[in-house]
Amino acid sequence: MTTAADTATATATATRAIELPQDRRRYLSASGVALWGAQLGQVALPLTAVTVLHTGAGGTSLVKTALTLPFVVLGLPVGAWLDRVRRRPVMIGADLVRAGALLTVPAAAWAGHLTTVHLLAVVTVLGVATVFFDLAAQSHVKDLAPGALLAGTNARLATITQTALIAGPPLAGWAAGLLSAPTVLLVTAGGYLWSAGRLATLATPEHPGGAGPRRRLLREMAEGVAFVARQPVLRTVVAAGCLVNVGTAGVTTLLPVLALTELGWSGAQLGAFLGAGGVGGLVGAVSAVRLAGRLGAGRAALLVGVAVAPLAIGLPLLGAPVPAPVAAVGWALVMLKVGFDSVVMMTFRQQVTPAGLLGRVNGTMRVLFTGAVALGAASAGVLAQAVGLRWALAVSAGCLACVWIPIALSPLRRMTVLDAGPQAGPR
Repeated sequence: MTTAADTATATATATRAIELPQDRRRYLSASGVALWGAQLGQVALPLTAVTVLHTGAGGTSLVKTALTLPFVVLGLPVGAWLDRVRRRPVMIGADLVRAGALLTVPAAAWAGHLTTVHLLAVVTVLGVATVFFDLAAQSHVKDLAPGALLAGTNARLATITQTALIAGPPLAGWAAGLLSAPTVLLVTAGGYLWSAGRLATLATPEHPGGAGPRRRLLREMAEGVAFVARQPVLRTVVAAGCLVNVGTAGVTTLLPVLALTELGWSGAQLGAFLGAGGVGGLVGAVSAVRLAGRLGAGRAALLVGVAVAPLAIGLPLLGAPVPAPVAAVGWALVMLKVGFDSVVMMTFRQQVTPAGLLGRVNGTMRVLFTGAVALGAASAGVLAQAVGLRWALAVSAGCLACVWIPIALSPLRRMTVLDAGPQAGPR
């Protein structure tokens, strides 16, 4: 005999089955607009500093630093706090803050009152809000894409990210030249407002992990760090991700110097070479789920790494003896591995982390990965001064070439995307 409670439960289940695909599409579109906005802003903000405020290299460097420093400073506490609250309102609030901050820049520029202090304050607010948005988004996606849907959703997000990385900077530069850099920021602010409105329409219930008793924030932060340190899959994700970030940051710091000064390339030639890497990353992200399903995700991560990552050693030999077209193909294949990992490693990370620790784990990872980027760029410059440009480039390329080694030495190589793995919480 069917009771009213049974009917209500069945109705709720059916409603959720309808809402989930719709909410995933809305979430992907909102996240996509936010990702594109971040890429446009990273170009338009320094261009505003140069074209409106007439700052030099020092000013643009401060803008870049203000965009990334909040992740290093705030990643851990924000991640711990996000494990206590619903993530969707945080994402909506972050979008609104970013839009409001950006709108002040074109308004001040067109009124003739924009200053360097104003621009740096806006960039800092933008960076802080992006910390909240990105970490909340990485945790919330597990509610919208349970089980086997998680890998496919991560693949679509990675595809959007890679597309934005490839097309965002040149689009922002073209639009800034055609209109103006402040106008690009106005459009970006509109995108953030649209993203907030889209997220507000989501109906899927969230499952934040903060139902237990509240403890000191420092203790909860320490639990997230400790969980990453003792969880073997997460340790592997950290090791491989840091190798990629150190290597990529070093290569992208040194390669323009080598190409433009020693090899005599034009800016267009350098852009084409780096663009080949972007295309490779996009192919890796698009093909990740299919390849992981065919080979097993862990085995695929290892085999793809062994097959293509060592090609990075051709980068310091660019020009002689490795011709530019050959090196460009090698760079594209190396970045294919990076795009592949952006899907598979993120999925592993979400699968082995309990819901109550997702924010803290994501915050810990973001601090480590952002720190690795800073380390890669800084150490590349120091090494270039000490041992020469090509030797320094060889060290950075060596990090990329070895990215498969942590996978080969870990249990991750035996995992599949659909295997949730251990779910141990903090002890």
